[in-house]
This record gives sequence, structure tokens and C-alpha cells, in this order.
Amino acid sequence: MKTNFMSIFLLAFLVLLSCKEATTSESETETTETETTAAPDYASFDTQVNTIRALFKAHEDEDMDAIAGMISDSLVWSPPVFNDYEFYGKAEFLATLKDYQDNYENIKYTEGVVTKDSVVGGYFSGSVFPEATASSVPDVLRIYGTWTGTHTASQKNVGMKFYSLATFDEEGKIDSYSSYFDTASLIPKEE
Repeated sequence: MKTNFMSIFLLAFLVLLSCKEATTSESETETTETETTAAPDYASFDTQVNTIRALFKAHEDEDMDAIAGMISDSLVWSPPVFNDYEFYGKAEFLATLKDYQDNYENIKYTEGVVTKDSVVGGYFSGSVFPEATASSVPDVLRIYGTWTGTHTASQKNVGMKFYSLATFDEEGKIDSYSSYFDTASLIPKEE
């Protein structure tokens, strides 16, 4: 009786183990098939990141012609201040950047998210969560970093954490841009 019980127990254990292995193999196959059919477009992502880096460098260098060349004529821009979701175009975007350049010196951008132990990636696109909208396509570039500069009139240093979203047209120009930062960070603090 004891031998029959042990045999049945061993058989049940082997059946369960083989079912688990089959399930694991099926999951691995599904993941591989999904990854194969939706491979990330790293080349487009890298091109977009390089465009933003060039844009920010041109802003640091106060090169408005270079900036204008990277922006689509049909740009849709959402500024950092809440304005009841009124969108602006290329002219307003360029005028705002020129205003920053006229009122701040030594404008500098540092890419990345500052964490307790390090600075991590400043550019992200695509997603795996939530599953319903997961995408391997870099359709919206998420940009994280810090801007610093010196307020020209007061000669006081200012800085702000920065986040923005950008999309690009077929020519690789920025065709939509949304900025998120605390504009009060640009006001020099009284000492």
C-alpha cells in the first residue's frame, strides 16, 4: 500500500512538473514571437535623441537659425504654464526661446534624471506598460534633464528640473512639443 501511494505521488509530481515546463515553453515562444514581430526601432529613436540634443546645444549657443531649422513650420507647442490647453506655433516657440536667451546667460542643459545614487537616462520612448497601449515605436520622445543659467539683470544663478515630450514629422523635424517645468524656478531668489 505504501509503495502504491508513493508511486501515485511520484506520478502526480511528474505530471505537474511536465505541465509547468510546457507552460513555460509556450510563454517563452509567445514572448519571442511578439518581440520578433515588433522589434524596437532604435535607429529612429537615436535620430530623435540627436535632434533634441542638437536643439538644446543650439539654444545654449543662442543659434536661432539652427533652432528654426529643426522645427517644423506646422509645430504645435504646449508651453509649461497652464493656459487652458491653448496651443501655439513655431513663431511663439522661437520667440519664447529668444526671450530666454535675452534674459539669461550661460544657459546649459544637463540630460538625465538625478536619483539618489546617480544620473540615469534622459531620453525614453515606447513602453511595455500598460499592456493595452504598449509600443516598440518611438512615436513620442520623453525628455528629462536640468536647465541652469544666470539671470542677466540680477547675475544670480537659476536652475530647474525639466521634462518635455516631442514628436517628429517625416523629415525628422520636431512637429509637436510640450514642456513641463516650474517657471517660478527661473525667478532669481533674493538672498
